[in-house]
Amino acid sequence: MIEGCTPFVGATDSNNGITAFCGNDNSSKDSNVLGVNYNGSVVENFYHPYSALFSDDVKRLHLKNVEGNKYIYLFIKQCILKQKPKFEYGYKFNGERMKEQIILLPSTNDGTPDYAFMEEYMKLIEKKLLTRYKKYLQTKVIRTQNEDCGNLAAHNWKDFLINDIGEIKSGHDIYDRERTEGNNPYVTATALQNGIGYFVGNTNETLSEGCISVNRNGSVGYAFYHPYKALFGNDTRRIVPYRNNYWVNFFIARAITEQKDKYGYGLKLGTDRLKKQSIMLPATADEKPDYEYMENYMRKIESRILNRYIDYRLKSLQTE
Repeated sequence: MIEGCTPFVGATDSNNGITAFCGNDNSSKDSNVLGVNYNGSVVENFYHPYSALFSDDVKRLHLKNVEGNKYIYLFIKQCILKQKPKFEYGYKFNGERMKEQIILLPSTNDGTPDYAFMEEYMKLIEKKLLTRYKKYLQTKVIRTQNEDCGNLAAHNWKDFLINDIGEIKSGHDIYDRERTEGNNPYVTATALQNGIGYFVGNTNETLSEGCISVNRNGSVGYAFYHPYKALFGNDTRRIVPYRNNYWVNFFIARAITEQKDKYGYGLKLGTDRLKKQSIMLPATADEKPDYEYMENYMRKIESRILNRYIDYRLKSLQTE
C-alpha cells in the first residue's frame, strides 16, 4: 500500500467501509457498487458511488437495471443488512451463499422488484432528514449579533506567536510494517483528507483530540483541526490550544496555513520554527486574541454553507 487518495474498502462496519486511502491500482477498482463484507463485520455493506479499491474480504455487488441509482442501492443495502443475524465469523457470507440468499423487496403486480417505489421512498426519507436538520440549524446554531462579523478587514488585527496560542508537541511515526487495520485516524504530512493518511488499529502517546496538526515535512505548512481522537506522525507537529474551541481552532488552522508559502522541503517547519512563527489574528482592544469574534465568524460561515447545501439537496429532490 502506498500513500494516495483512492479509498480502500475493507471488512469494517464504519467509515462507509473505508479503512485507508492509497495510491495503488488493481483489478478490484470499481464504482457505483455495494461492497458487501463476507468476512470481518460480516454482511455489513455500503454504497460506493465513487471509484474505490476493494479488499478480498469484500464482495462487490452490481445491481441490475438500476443504472447506478443511489436511492435503490441504499434501499437494497438495508434489505441485505437484515440478513446479518444469520452470519458470523464462523459462518461467512461468501460468494456462493450470497448467490443463494433471498431478500424481501417491494414488488410490482407482475412480481418484479418495484424500483420506482424504492427510489421514491428513499427520496422521502432523505427529504425528511434534510428538513429536520435545517430546522435544527435554525434553532441551535447560534448566530452572532455582531454586524461586522462577516467583514474581516474592518476588525482590528494583531500578530501572535503560535507558541502563545497553544502547546507544541512532536509526533510519533507508525511505519508501514507496524500498522494494523483499525479505525484510528493517523495524521501524516499530506495536504489532503484533513491530513489523514491512514486509518490504523495502533495506538501511542500521540493519541489526542482537539488538536491542530501542522506539517513540518511533505506538504509543509498545511494545518488541520482534529476535533476527533487521532494519532500524529513525526512529519507533523500538533498544537494543543490553550483555549480549545471548535470554531476558533478552524480559524487558527487557516491562519497557520496562510504561512505555508514561506516553507518547503528545504525549509521544514520543525518545532523551533513553529514556536517562533507568528500569525495574524483578530484582536481585542487590549491586544489579545479576539476568540469571541473568531467563533462568531466561523459559526456564521458554517451556518451559511450548511444551509446552502441543504437548500441545494432539497431543490434537487424536487427536480430528480
